[in-house]
Amino acid sequence: MFATHIQAEPFHFAVLMHVLQNSGDENELRVALESAQAANPTFILVNGMRSKGEPCTDRLYRQRTALLESSVAPVVLSLAGDDWITCRDRQNRLAPTAWLNLLRDQVYGDISWSGGKHIPLRRQSAITAFRNYAENTRWSIDTILFATLNVPANNNNYLASAGGNSEFEDRQIANRDWLRRLITQAQRERKTHIVLFCDGNPLPDARRKTEPRDGYVELRQQLKNLAEKSGVKIVVMQGSTLTTEKNNGSIIWNGRLGYINLSAGISMIAVDPTTENTFSIMADEP
Repeated sequence: MFATHIQAEPFHFAVLMHVLQNSGDENELRVALESAQAANPTFILVNGMRSKGEPCTDRLYRQRTALLESSVAPVVLSLAGDDWITCRDRQNRLAPTAWLNLLRDQVYGDISWSGGKHIPLRRQSAITAFRNYAENTRWSIDTILFATLNVPANNNNYLASAGGNSEFEDRQIANRDWLRRLITQAQRERKTHIVLFCDGNPLPDARRKTEPRDGYVELRQQLKNLAEKSGVKIVVMQGSTLTTEKNNGSIIWNGRLGYINLSAGISMIAVDPTTENTFSIMADEP
């Protein structure tokens, strides 16, 4: 059974959002991790482990995984679109699904590393029907249920080409099931909030006019329905490199559904379950 990590008093956590950007300088991620750890966070959420300009190699994935493992504070990885969508094969053809599978194997294949020391994690891959979706992770602290959701930027990686959108369609099914399970757990354990970390920007409608269709429409509708009917408040925290609207510093609420677009870099989020405004952004850096 998934255990709850008890935290009786207010706590804070760090979010490292697209620290590498386009530089590919691994030292930037190392420095950011060290800086975040200095603030003694309950956990560190890292969104994105590869910059768009870097070559995709299994060696790179292994090195970045080892760097995250080296953190003293618990670290949880939230996959970003840049981690796999632009990856190519030896013939220089786009091969995102193959690289996504390799990334999953390199990061989550060793069960001995949960990605969250001292925090019990549960992955969707524990469910037989969704054994490939180890990146969808959940953990609890007091009355808050935290979770990652593989929702990449670039319109949720929706492809208009006929017959070539199986990755998007399969991931939609997995994400829909994962959200339903999160709500069920939150209701069963009387959680007040679910905090979702993802890369893409499902809230609000951020579709560009040049895109053939909104790749986030189904996800956005499910989030609205779950927030309205479950009695649990849902907060989406994201910060893709494609985000144009920044509201760093406050959560925008629409009923029980809220979102915040975090700027690239380090954000520290304070949590006080005993207050009405449960979440507050402390600073971009500790």
